[in-house]
Amino acid sequence: MPYRIVTEECRGCQTCARNCPTHASVGEKKQPHAIDVTRCIECGVCARGCPYGAIRDPQGNTPPRLKKNEWPKPYVWKEDCVGCEVCAAVCPFQALGMGELDGESIAGLYDPKACVGCGLCEQACPVHAIQLVWPEAAKQIA
Repeated sequence: MPYRIVTEECRGCQTCARNCPTHASVGEKKQPHAIDVTRCIECGVCARGCPYGAIRDPQGNTPPRLKKNEWPKPYVWKEDCVGCEVCAAVCPFQALGMGELDGESIAGLYDPKACVGCGLCEQACPVHAIQLVWPEAAKQIA
């Protein structure tokens, strides 16, 4: 079951539509939006950014609004990355890019501010070298 928008609480601010990696949140500005269930990947990006608490998760709960710097980010396990570029290709916000480490091509977070933490890169990685990590956990890895 995908996320859903409570139309009585939605103000049509379009925050969800701007951040949704699959364009599942649809609607006109200043009008209640809806989530296209055929596009929703249940990443929670829409709910994390909603300033009105109008979005419910699949269990019917209102997730807390988080500042963007509190959202999860992809962590690349450099020893596992094979440099195939699938993650960079699938990212709708061009947040991931390829770099070089010891002569090897590896993925990395190219534009951290562009990343919404949707997890498409994590899902697409054929060798599971990418993991979405919440900021608190990232401190322990670094």
